Amino acid sequence: MTEFAFNLDSHVLLFLFLVAICAGVVDAIAGGGGLITIPSLLIAGVPPILTLGTNRLQAVIGEATAFITFLFHNQIQAKGLLTGIVFTAVGALIGSYSVSLFDKHTLEILLPILMVCITLYAIFSKRIKGSEATTAKISNRSFMITCGLLIGFYNGFFGPGTGSIWMLAFVILLGFTIKQASIMTKPLNLMGNLVSLFFFIGIASVDYRIGLAMGAGQVIGSYIGSKFVIAKGDKIVRPVFIAVTLLMTSKLIYEKFSLENISTALSSVQSYFA
Repeated sequence: MTEFAFNLDSHVLLFLFLVAICAGVVDAIAGGGGLITIPSLLIAGVPPILTLGTNRLQAVIGEATAFITFLFHNQIQAKGLLTGIVFTAVGALIGSYSVSLFDKHTLEILLPILMVCITLYAIFSKRIKGSEATTAKISNRSFMITCGLLIGFYNGFFGPGTGSIWMLAFVILLGFTIKQASIMTKPLNLMGNLVSLFFFIGIASVDYRIGLAMGAGQVIGSYIGSKFVIAKGDKIVRPVFIAVTLLMTSKLIYEKFSLENISTALSSVQSYFA
């Protein structure tokens, strides 16, 4: 697998490096950097399975950078974090193992619906607009255990939109502001992606040259994005979060209900009655 990168032109690697900078900025603010990096890797000619593994590597580097930046600026709330990290890792391990055991078809149908709900909530909810924390619905420990297992499982099993789901969970269940939710999502999402990365490494589906080149871009972009979050807070996180969820929702709906899929479905119906 590693031979693939050596066939890439240096200009393509530079392109992917610059793409990763942009994705790092977006990811550090509100998640969703994969909307930029995955299509770019595919456009560069990277095979699909290698794209997924390599994307995880550069994403882990970016999330680690954002987490460290927030940590050094005293933005991370330590309460319950270790519990959340442990249970997220457990959930992601179970999810990664379950990939070969269960059909993803149901999730592929439900995810666009879930993302539509998240987008509408982000646009119209007063909680998302508010700059003050509200009362928590459940205890911190219960949140970290339950959401760690469930969202961690989802991340390991499927993955798209994990950051958005974490952020919304923090806002609804723990009463966080959207800025606080964005910051606290980083270490938990990092752990889920790290577990998934080990899975891809295990099946030799990571191109380290591309991943590290993009990782270097992620370090720059994630640092810039993290500083934006610290300086601008909810004023920048909310609009970027809405933009990311809108783009992700549009992408998922297009993929699910594209003309090609409709044509395939009609062909299946015709063959059934033939």
